[in-house]
Amino acid sequence: MENMISSLICFLIATLLVATLLIATSIRIVREDTRLSVHRLGRYIGERGPGIVLLIPFIDKAELKQLGDVQKTPSRMYVGGVGETLSPVFRDGKVLFSSGEWDAISQTPIASGRRVRVVRMILEIEEE
Repeated sequence: MENMISSLICFLIATLLVATLLIATSIRIVREDTRLSVHRLGRYIGERGPGIVLLIPFIDKAELKQLGDVQKTPSRMYVGGVGETLSPVFRDGKVLFSSGEWDAISQTPIASGRRVRVVRMILEIEEE
């Protein structure tokens, strides 16, 4: 009788441990700036999040995706960069950055020799 009770207790502890592991692997907390792409048995079923997301263990596969994860284009690399004005800048002027001399405009007049920061890049084009 004691062997049976100790076997039952071991079985219950093992079952409880497995159930805890399964629950722990099925719960994901997704931050506000990320989403989970969920695939169930290889088929895409959609994005989940933000918040608590429940997955079916061993059946659902989830891939974390960053929102707003944009590759740095050349114009984005310059935004926020600091340079120095070579001439007074308002409607037009010259600015020196580490990458060279650039034409620039400003919403307000800026004197020559002042430190400036890039706010946005504008591309001027003409028909070929």
